[in-house]
Amino acid sequence: MRRTGTSADGRGAADGGRTAGPQPPPLGGRGDPLFGAGATRVEKVLASGAGLLGALLVAGAAAAQGSGWSAAQYAVAVVVAFDVVGGVVANGLGSAKRDHFGPASATARTAAGRVARRPVVFTALHVHPIVVALLYDPVVWWWGVAWYLVTLVGSALVRLSPLYLQRPVALAWCALAAVGASFLPSPAHWGWLPVVLVLKLVLAHAVQEEPYRPASRLGASRR
Repeated sequence: MRRTGTSADGRGAADGGRTAGPQPPPLGGRGDPLFGAGATRVEKVLASGAGLLGALLVAGAAAAQGSGWSAAQYAVAVVVAFDVVGGVVANGLGSAKRDHFGPASATARTAAGRVARRPVVFTALHVHPIVVALLYDPVVWWWGVAWYLVTLVGSALVRLSPLYLQRPVALAWCALAAVGASFLPSPAHWGWLPVVLVLKLVLAHAVQEEPYRPASRLGASRR
């Protein structure tokens, strides 16, 4: 049976055949724990650019609103924002999906690559909200623990769900997290973190999806 929106040769009809079908290509060479083995230039730029813009927005907004952060606090904020915002995109890349859920590539030979193939373990390592809750005023220690657990439970629920329900379960969790984050107190200038963290780990990383790719290696190199 032909997939809706996919031509007989496996190329996407919606974009004029520029995208190949869901079957992962053979992957060799070096692994890439950040973007997935075989990531194209445009995929890397998209994820890195989103992370950079996110870091600039957080640092800029905090400075404009007179946060009073120390240099060390700004440095931590930049690193966390870059990782979390860029990670939403990086974990959703087709190359990352191939590495996380497909046959083991060169990335799986690295420690980071092996952890990434276990989404709940990967999520458990993200202690960002706990660190933020302890380092920034007002100190709301339970906020960090609560959102750490919310994210971890969400990732586990997605992985326990049947494949056809993983995306809707993740979307439901993200929607509820967004509502909850808007009402709960948080350290100043950090109210955005729970929502984006859940997007990165529960929706972008934990959901198993078909890994699409450019239709040709030539096209990938040009992008």
